Amino acid sequence: MLYTEPVGHPAIEELTVYPLNRAELRLADAFAGGRSAVERTAVENATRGRGAAYVARVRHTTEMSWRMPVLFSAALDDGRMTVDHFDALWRRMDRHPCVRAEVDSQIIARENRAAERARREELREQAREAGEPEPTWDDEGYHDDAWDGYSADPVRRDPFSGSMVYRLPDPENGRSSFLDEHVERVLLDWLRDIPHRLSSPGGEQTTVPRPTVTIHRLREAVDRALDDAAEDLERYREQGQEMAEQAEQADRDRLEAAARAKKAADTRARKRAERAARRKAEKVRDAEQAAKATKATKATKAAKAGTAAKAGDTGKAGIPVEDAAAVVPDDGDARPF
Repeated sequence: MLYTEPVGHPAIEELTVYPLNRAELRLADAFAGGRSAVERTAVENATRGRGAAYVARVRHTTEMSWRMPVLFSAALDDGRMTVDHFDALWRRMDRHPCVRAEVDSQIIARENRAAERARREELREQAREAGEPEPTWDDEGYHDDAWDGYSADPVRRDPFSGSMVYRLPDPENGRSSFLDEHVERVLLDWLRDIPHRLSSPGGEQTTVPRPTVTIHRLREAVDRALDDAAEDLERYREQGQEMAEQAEQADRDRLEAAARAKKAADTRARKRAERAARRKAEKVRDAEQAAKATKATKATKAAKAGTAAKAGDTGKAGIPVEDAAAVVPDDGDARPF
């Protein structure tokens, strides 16, 4: 019987092994929070006597349950994955160079944001002491750690939806949400593509499908997923860098265009002012020339009038007596002497 053919009975693993695997996963999920104190105490007592290695596997599975909730739910439904699978997944991701580099960059960025918040708070305090208005910045949200799950408040209200948001637990050794989501998608497809083993209760119709869910195959799938995610992340960063450079170049072009426009406007304004000054100077010069011409004309007329007056006085003094009757006196009397 082929394993793809439907059967009228459950598989042997579904009756024996899968419940045990699901119980271990539920045991690890009890540490994720939101459980009662009695339940958590029972889980601690159950794992205390199994050694430090088993406790570490359970702890890593607990962390992966909230880092990859969709994969964890699929594993509970599938029944073939155990705490050993999730422990191998955690350790494989923790040791990958891309994950370590991403975690280190997050730590540095978080420290830089904390330093920037401290600097701004110091500037606000200095402004308050000086009695001046407190400075404000447009990028306040960028320097707040609440958006990336590192808020100190365990419960806070989302500023966009208004709903209550619960703070995620702290990862044991850092994490990258982008890498977690990428690996989760790959492992979901990997788990769903592996067929289940179908067998009869007596074992006479047992069929063994192609590759089953083994830890070494899980490690290979995780390594491939992380390598692909590292390439995608590098490509996204290069694209982001290119977009940032393009944006900076566009800003520089706009500033240069604005500077050229301002320079051209200043040049046009200067030329208009020069033309207006020349026209004004020409008008002043024309007015001065007209005034000089008028003054010269008046002076010429005055000189001619003075010359004529002098000539008239000379004639009156030297005329004969017989012609004196023809001389008109200055008082306007036209009678003869």
